[in-house]
Amino acid sequence: MKKKILAVVVASAAFMGLFASQPVQKQYVQAAKNTKTAKKTTKKAKAKQISVTYTLKDTTKAKNKQTLAKKTFKVKKGTSVFTVLKKAWKVNYTKSSKYGVFITKIKGLGNEKKKLYWTYTVDGKMAKVAADKQKLTKNKSKVVFTLKQYVQAAKNTKTAKKTTKKAKAKQISVTYTLKDTTKAKNKQTLAKKTFKVKKGTSVFTVLKKAWKVNYTKYYTKSSYDVFITKINGLGDEKKKLYWTYTVDGKMAEVAANKQKLTKNKSKVVFTLKQY
Repeated sequence: MKKKILAVVVASAAFMGLFASQPVQKQYVQAAKNTKTAKKTTKKAKAKQISVTYTLKDTTKAKNKQTLAKKTFKVKKGTSVFTVLKKAWKVNYTKSSKYGVFITKIKGLGNEKKKLYWTYTVDGKMAKVAADKQKLTKNKSKVVFTLKQYVQAAKNTKTAKKTTKKAKAKQISVTYTLKDTTKAKNKQTLAKKTFKVKKGTSVFTVLKKAWKVNYTKYYTKSSYDVFITKINGLGDEKKKLYWTYTVDGKMAEVAANKQKLTKNKSKVVFTLKQY
């Protein structure tokens, strides 16, 4: 009888042990699955990371001092050039909702008054957009920010000394009009002025003489474009109120500082619109 009771107890204990071990086994299996998932996630994250090297150069100094700094980073694919730049060095900048950031200083270097500006290239190609809009997509990309001084070449003394007759012969008449399409139709025309200017003068040069103009500059490889934010205090980027302009009825395809006035009695119209 005692042997039978002992056999029942042993069998019961074995059954309970088997039953109790099942949750533990499930936990081990789940833990193993979690480990595999974590490893896959890490591999994917690493696969999306790329290596980029940033170099700062200063072409305003002697050639043997051009390279100021150089750093290499591991970043997520698709990160902007500007995001990495800010992590690397102290950056001063202004920002436009339409054009993006305009870098004024890196590591304290840069001076608008002295015409010292920063430009940048990615893998040897000059960027066509602002640094916050340029994405890093290739592994081992090389980004180079270069400090340059833009100096307008001095005109030849003989060319500068033109006679009064020649100067007058090259003058043309231009009429500027300011319009505001955000108001009622009978209030569209805000102002109108006519000028005598030298043939070849830019639209922007005359505009500044006529009214108070607020603007920002965006530098390219060898020049810059102006973006007009306000004329006579009118214009608001936050409210999406922007100025556009036409010359003789045709919408301009370049910035106002690059559009030249060449025809006599041309009509330039600047219009405030809400986008």
